[in-house]
Amino acid sequence: IWSMASKVAAAVSRVAGSVAASSPEGVRAGRKVIGFTVMGYDKTVGYIAKRIYIAAKLAGIRVTGPFKLPLEIRKWTVNKSPHIDKKSREQFERRTYKQIVTIDAPLPTANRFLDFVTTHMPESSGGTDLRISTKQYVPLETLYSGKKTT
Repeated sequence: IWSMASKVAAAVSRVAGSVAASSPEGVRAGRKVIGFTVMGYDKTVGYIAKRIYIAAKLAGIRVTGPFKLPLEIRKWTVNKSPHIDKKSREQFERRTYKQIVTIDAPLPTANRFLDFVTTHMPESSGGTDLRISTKQYVPLETLYSGKKTT
């Protein structure tokens, strides 16, 4: 995994360029916060979340996580036979594992990192899903001209 991490670091540093995130605490204007929620039915969720975390750290992006979210267990019972033997049943359960990783970076870096994650992250098993939520903070001057309206 660490040899792969060095390859990822080289690719991300090329992608990120010289716009590494070096800001003080707090989200300021001109930045983008991206939340990666990894969901799946097996424990490869942790592996994928860790890969996103390592790639962000190696790119110099401020990152929080990966945090485990509560395990969602869905249980159901079905009859073995549709006609007789009501007492004969089968029980099934589905466990959904979730982890979240959040990055905070300037707009160009965040957009490049988002493109990198969607194209270069490894293929996982069929039961794994990556949901991406973004929040963009823009300077106030772009939203308000300063002119009074009546």
